[in-house]
Amino acid sequence: MISASFLWFACLFAAAPPLCASEAAAIPDSTFRVSGVLIVGNDVTREYVIEREMSLKPGSLITAEAVSYDIERIYSLQLFTKVNISVMPEDSSSARLIVAVNERWYFYPFPVVGLKDNNWNHIYYGLGLAHNNVGGHAAQAAVQFALGYDPFVSLGFYHPSISSDNSVFMSARIAYSVQKNKSLVSQGGGVNFDEYRFSVGAGVGKRLSLFSSVSLDAEFSRITVSDNKAGRTLSSEATDQYPALAAGYKYDTRDLVEYPSRGSFLRVSASKFGLDSKVNYQRYSFDYRRYIPTYADIILTGRAFGNIARGGRVPNYGHVYFGYGDRIRGHFNEILEGEHILGSSAELHLPLIKPRYYHLSLMPIEQFRDIRYSLNLALFADAGTVWYGHGGPSLHHVTSGFGAGLHFLFAYSFVFRLEYAFQENFEKGEVLFNLGAAL
Repeated sequence: MISASFLWFACLFAAAPPLCASEAAAIPDSTFRVSGVLIVGNDVTREYVIEREMSLKPGSLITAEAVSYDIERIYSLQLFTKVNISVMPEDSSSARLIVAVNERWYFYPFPVVGLKDNNWNHIYYGLGLAHNNVGGHAAQAAVQFALGYDPFVSLGFYHPSISSDNSVFMSARIAYSVQKNKSLVSQGGGVNFDEYRFSVGAGVGKRLSLFSSVSLDAEFSRITVSDNKAGRTLSSEATDQYPALAAGYKYDTRDLVEYPSRGSFLRVSASKFGLDSKVNYQRYSFDYRRYIPTYADIILTGRAFGNIARGGRVPNYGHVYFGYGDRIRGHFNEILEGEHILGSSAELHLPLIKPRYYHLSLMPIEQFRDIRYSLNLALFADAGTVWYGHGGPSLHHVTSGFGAGLHFLFAYSFVFRLEYAFQENFEKGEVLFNLGAAL
């Protein structure tokens, strides 16, 4: 099963995406080009926020595929409950696009409830206050706290357009949390302990084009352990404190971010942690995902990711894992720990119910009247490995799993997955309940 999953993954990224007959037939022979864009329904949201997500610009040839793509791009802003684009011919060669949107709630208190590390035993709960469209610029501000597993309090702000050309963005954040130690090496088979984490940071970036951006982030962190033993911090005083600097590049052509059906995603980053003799190492990471429409509306998806450490000693709290955020289905609850990580996943998505809307006319709150939903059957395979030291990974230590499931998509970008996974060679199956898309 290891070799099968890697072959599937290799074919996915090596082959050019096919153009099937049904897909080509769906694209009309059109001589209409965009003469302009009219946006309606955006009582709060500024027009440029919508227009900069669209691939169709004045002069572009209008096709059904391009219109569908732009609808999903606008919906991915997570500002609207419903998006539609109509084509209004003006003469024999040009047409105006009418973009109609229904806006979501933007400023509201909200319950903070979730699962830490995709573990149903790690439930946290609390309250928050958020504004997801400050000034109509799609700027986000939120303050929240949670109790339960890994309690925390945080304050964050993100503005996507602080320059006159709306291409420069910025972010700021401050957080304090009490987290259970994740490292099996630090725990050493004994009673687990807590990490008291404080961080404050800010970032700035520039949007280079419709699909690409660069960013630079700076952060100061302080980590204290509740039970001081050798190796749990690099300092002998049970506390490590250090600055960190990260530079990154992102390329994103996905149509619907919450559950894509076409496009690519790439993020690469280089991070420097600490400057002194105690904490002083680097990390280099990448995350590449691809989504290919094939025959009979089946979507082939794949992901490859990695995180490699270099430089000085990596603290135990800086290790990387399978078994928390990233998981190998079939080995869902197994914790694999190391200083470096590589992984890959592939899925086939077969639409059972394509995206559609259900209108609740009796709903007293307008922002909840249009409910978007869809259902997909999925086949999947995961594989990955972790290791220590400056050597490379070993194929003899690759862990893998595979299976099938149902993926439910609902309004307000809510995704629920019901899956059944096997280990290698059909060993030890497990039922999985997950939130959010796997890739």
